[in-house]
Amino acid sequence: MKTGLIIIGVLLAMLAFGIFDRYRRIREMRKRLREEYGGPKVSKISQKRLESLGAYRDSLLARTFDIDEITWNDLEMERVFKALNRTCSAVGEEYLYAALFRPEFCENELKRREELIRLVSENEEVRINLQIALSGMGKIQNLSLYQYLTSFDGVKEDSNIKHLIPIAGWIAGIIFGILGNTAFCAATLLVTAGYSIVTYYKRKGEIEPYLQALMFVSRWVGNVGRMRKEINVPGTQLDLELESLEEQAKAFASFRRGSWILAATDASGDPAQMILEYIRMLTHVDLIKFNLMHRSLVNRTGEIRQMFEDTGRLDMAVAIASYRAYRGADGWCIPELTQDKTPLAFEGLCHPMIEKPVPNSLTADGCVLLTGSNASGKSTFLKTVAINAILAQTIHTVLGRSYSGMYYRIFSSMALRDDLAAKESYYIVEIRSLKRILDAAEEDEPVLCFVDEVLRGTNTAERIAASSNILRYISDRGAQCFAATHDLELTEILKDCYAMYHFSESVTEEALTFDYTLKTGKATSRNAILLLKLFGYPQEIVDSANKVAEEFLSRN
Repeated sequence: MKTGLIIIGVLLAMLAFGIFDRYRRIREMRKRLREEYGGPKVSKISQKRLESLGAYRDSLLARTFDIDEITWNDLEMERVFKALNRTCSAVGEEYLYAALFRPEFCENELKRREELIRLVSENEEVRINLQIALSGMGKIQNLSLYQYLTSFDGVKEDSNIKHLIPIAGWIAGIIFGILGNTAFCAATLLVTAGYSIVTYYKRKGEIEPYLQALMFVSRWVGNVGRMRKEINVPGTQLDLELESLEEQAKAFASFRRGSWILAATDASGDPAQMILEYIRMLTHVDLIKFNLMHRSLVNRTGEIRQMFEDTGRLDMAVAIASYRAYRGADGWCIPELTQDKTPLAFEGLCHPMIEKPVPNSLTADGCVLLTGSNASGKSTFLKTVAINAILAQTIHTVLGRSYSGMYYRIFSSMALRDDLAAKESYYIVEIRSLKRILDAAEEDEPVLCFVDEVLRGTNTAERIAASSNILRYISDRGAQCFAATHDLELTEILKDCYAMYHFSESVTEEALTFDYTLKTGKATSRNAILLLKLFGYPQEIVDSANKVAEEFLSRN
C-alpha cells in the first residue's frame, strides 16, 4: 500500500512538473516573440535543409511562368530568402521558399496575403498566439517535410505482429516469475530485451524521417485546434484561413489519438519523456502506432496538401509582417500593380542585402541602357530592380518609398559562368541564357529582363555587332529590358530604343569615390587603368596602357 502511494505521488509530481514546465516555456516564448519581432533576425538553416526546400515548390502545378534557376542564382535569392525567413514552422519555411519562385499575375492571391500580413501587423495578441501555435509544430532539420508527408507509399510495409512479440515476451517473463520459475523468467526477459532493442533500432533507422513527419502532423493537428480556440477574429481573412484549416484537420482526429506515444522532438531534461523512451524501446509501442498512423495518412494526401498551403500562408504572413517591421515604416511600400500597359516607376528603391544602401528612383516607359565605370553600381542596380520586382509579385512588399508597374515575367542573364560538366564555354552558356529571354519576348505576356554585359565572352567587334542586335530585338518585341554595358558604342547604336542612364565616380590621383546614384545620359568617365595604379601596378604598365587607350579612342 505504502509503495503504491509513493508511485502515485511520483507520477503526480512528474505530471505537475510537466504542466508547470509547459507554462514556463510558453511564458518565455511570449517574451521572446515580442523581443524578436521586427528585429534583425537572419535564418540559421543548414545547407542540406536548404537543398531540400525545393520539394514543395516542385510539387506545385506547372504554370505559365515561375522564376527559373538562372534568374534565382543571378539574384542570389537564397540570401534574400534567408533574410525574409522569420517563419515559425517547417511548413511556413517551405511555403515561403516556394512563393519566392512563383510571382503572382493577378491581385486575388496578393490581396489575400496582404490582408493576413496587415492583420497580424496590427494585432500583437493575435500574432503572438498564432506564432506560438505555429512554433508548436516545430521545424525539421536536413529533410523536406512535404516530401515525406506525401510519399508514405515509399515506406516498406511492416506488420505489427512482430512488434507485439516483445510485449508478449515481457508478459510471459512476468508470469514465469509469478509462478516461481526464476530460470525461465530470467531467460525470457533477457531474450525479449535483446530482441526488442535490436529490432527496434533497425526499424527505427528505416523510418526515422517518416517518423519525424508523423510527429509533425500530430503536433500540427493539435496546434490547429489551439489556433481556432485562441484566435478570435470573426469576419476576417484570418478567420477564413483558420476555418479551412480546422475543416482539414478533422480528418486527422482519430489519426492523432494516442500519438503522444511517439518520441518527442527533444526529450532532454524531461523525466517523463526519458522514461517513455525506454518503454518505447522495450515494447515497440511507438512503432505499432507508427504503422497505424502510416496506413491512415497514405489515404489523406489531399487534406495534407490543403493544410500545407493554409498553414504556410499564415506562417509566411507573420514572417513578412516581422520583416516589414524590421525595415521600418519608411523602408518598404505596397506595390501598385496593373494588367494594363504602364511604365515601371519607383522611388527610393533599395537592395535588401546591403546594410546601408543608396536608394535610387526611376520612371522607365521602355528599355534602359546603363553605362559606367567598374564598381560604380551598375550590376547592383540591376539586381535591386529585379529582386524588388519579384518581391512585389510574391510577398507584396517592395523596399522603397513607392513602386508601380505591370505583372511581369522576370528574367536575368547576369552572373554566368562556364559549365564544366556540360563542357560548355562561357560564351555558349551566355547565348543559351539570352536565347530564353528572346523566346519569352516573342510571347504576349509582359517581360521584364536584366542583362549585365551582353556577350562579354567574345571579341569586341562581334560583341558589339551581336549585342546591339540582341538588345534591339528585345526592345522591338515589347519587352522591358534593363541592360548594363562597358561598350559605349552601344549608346549610339541603341539611342533610338533605349533610355540612357549611368553611374559615375569622383576621381583623384589617389582614390576613386563612388556615390552609387543613378544619373541620366551616358557615362563619360573610365577608371580601369586608374585602378591598376591604385592597386600598385608598375608605372610603366599604367603609362603605356593610357597611351594605347588614347590612341584607340582617337581612332574611334
